[in-house]
Amino acid sequence: MIKRILVILISVLFIGSGLTYAGDDWSDFSSVDNAWDGQKTITNKQFEETMDALQAKSKRKEAKKKEKVLKKFKGSSLIPEMDAHNEDMINEQPDETVAQFQLINIPVDFIANNQVVERGYYKVEGEKKSDGVYINLYQAHELKAKLKARETNDDFNEETITFAKVLPCNDHQMKIIFGSVDFNAFVYITFVEPEALF
Repeated sequence: MIKRILVILISVLFIGSGLTYAGDDWSDFSSVDNAWDGQKTITNKQFEETMDALQAKSKRKEAKKKEKVLKKFKGSSLIPEMDAHNEDMINEQPDETVAQFQLINIPVDFIANNQVVERGYYKVEGEKKSDGVYINLYQAHELKAKLKARETNDDFNEETITFAKVLPCNDHQMKIIFGSVDFNAFVYITFVEPEALF
């Protein structure tokens, strides 16, 4: 019973409000000409000052948000350049040891020092000794192959100073080329013929 009374009351209100708007005359546009009355015009300088003030306010808000986030981290750096609260933080120089090796993929098993070495990804490091240059192939920290290479002045038309690549030569050999700041070298490796699967 209460629901019916509530529905009737709401419908009467909607019908009554619709009748009040129906009486308005929407064909009279005389008020549009006076719509801007009472508003003063501003100059470009005033507009720019207002925009600068709004931008400064938004920057202050961003700085406060950033400070809140930084307060969540405990402590600060002992080195002022590396402090998280420092606006002029300087990026640390990249580690020079990263550029000392390259990564290559040897797609087939190969022979090195009269042993079969499995195919895979290898970290390549060059080593210069009194008896010549060597190209060392590592997987993780384990030395998998130490290949005596031939030093050369050829840069193999590579664009970078440090490089390592595997190049096909013929049906039984591949060539590993290596370049670093110290020397460029190459070595031929004989690969094991893959067995037929059929």
